[in-house]
Amino acid sequence: MKKTKIKPTVLCGLLLTLFLLAPINLAFAGSATISWNANTESDLAGYKVYYGTASRTGSDPKTCGLCGYSTNINVGNVRTYTISSLTNGMTYYFSVSAYDTSNNESAFSSQASKLISTTADLNGNGYINAQDFSILMSNWGSTSRPAADINQDGYVNAQDLSIMMSQWTG
Repeated sequence: MKKTKIKPTVLCGLLLTLFLLAPINLAFAGSATISWNANTESDLAGYKVYYGTASRTGSDPKTCGLCGYSTNINVGNVRTYTISSLTNGMTYYFSVSAYDTSNNESAFSSQASKLISTTADLNGNGYINAQDFSILMSNWGSTSRPAADINQDGYVNAQDLSIMMSQWTG
């Protein structure tokens, strides 16, 4: 087997894409799906996904370990991975590294982040329905970060409405 290190320049082409789509329903709240472009090294063995609630502190896991992340997962030779059991209301940061058949690990990909959406149950009654819709609409356009700002981006807008509709229980 050829012993080659995965070059950081190759991994620069490894673009990390975070799907920022709202959860389809409540069962998917607290998850993030990430995907990346394939590494083209002939001796590629797989990928590791690094993530946590703190931004990365280094660029190479060989020199800084987890580099500020709290977790890494060896996901094997796949290009998409879903991480579940994430805490609602928290922002998570993600990077990927590749490793070869000699277990040489590359530097990190670009970092991506995602705010894990909180529930659209604005009145806390266990349902997402017309009452919550009324609360959302009465705060429409607000920039004061009310509870109706479901994705916590600073604005009550169509993105919040989209999250609410995806969680609608009637």
